[in-house]
Amino acid sequence: MLWIEPAIRQLAASNKKVIVYTKYPELFLHYPLPNVRFTSHLRLWEKMLWALERTLHLTRFFIDLDHAYEDNPKVHFLTAYQQAAGLPVTHEYPRLYLDAGEKNFRPAGVAGRYAILHLESMTDKNYRKVFGIDWERVVSNLAAKSFTVLLIGKEPLPIPGARIVKTSIREMIALINSATLFIGIDSGPSHLAASLGIPALIFFGAVNPDFRHFRDQFKGLLLQQPCEYAGWYHEANDRTGWSCRLVGDEGIPKCALFSTAFVLNNIDLLLNKYPV
Repeated sequence: MLWIEPAIRQLAASNKKVIVYTKYPELFLHYPLPNVRFTSHLRLWEKMLWALERTLHLTRFFIDLDHAYEDNPKVHFLTAYQQAAGLPVTHEYPRLYLDAGEKNFRPAGVAGRYAILHLESMTDKNYRKVFGIDWERVVSNLAAKSFTVLLIGKEPLPIPGARIVKTSIREMIALINSATLFIGIDSGPSHLAASLGIPALIFFGAVNPDFRHFRDQFKGLLLQQPCEYAGWYHEANDRTGWSCRLVGDEGIPKCALFSTAFVLNNIDLLLNKYPV
């Protein structure tokens, strides 16, 4: 959902009014363009017009971006949205807008710098997870570098030394915006961190990182282990998902198997590249 933002700006530049129908309008709170309205509920006449357009296969007033990248999986998120909307393709990150309170947010009890961990996958697919890492050692290493470590997610597995923080979407944006470092899997929070310019380590499995990020603009390191079937996730157009070609559903995919030493080394590389 976040990646539709550049397309919204493009549409707003050439249309008198743009209404964005989304389950998560709070993601776009404080949006500065006066001709853009975000809503999670359509008015009756809007619903009727939408139904009519869908019945007649028209796109005069409505642009349906639902499943745009699932139907076009071999391109970047943003490219899929822009092509579905008939817009010029651009390479840029979404823009998030924070008010003064969000910009100055500090988590309770945290005086210095802090790192955020997000390791919770919202799918049971093994190729969308990360394996082989002793996260307690990672947290201990960060603590030795004077970081407080905050663990976010809906139901994250506890890690000794890390504090679990539950947030709303807007609270998560503010929390990530004030972080020194983000470490996590390819996920919604990781895209928030990238869009906010927070130095990040992001773990990938079967997904091609180049279809999720722009390397020349990304502030961080995209981590993925080599595999002879790298990027196979994008080869099939199937919304229900499929299995790793090497180990099936139950094993540990090569692309997602890392080591603790590898992660610690990349943390050092990241901190040296973006010193704080």
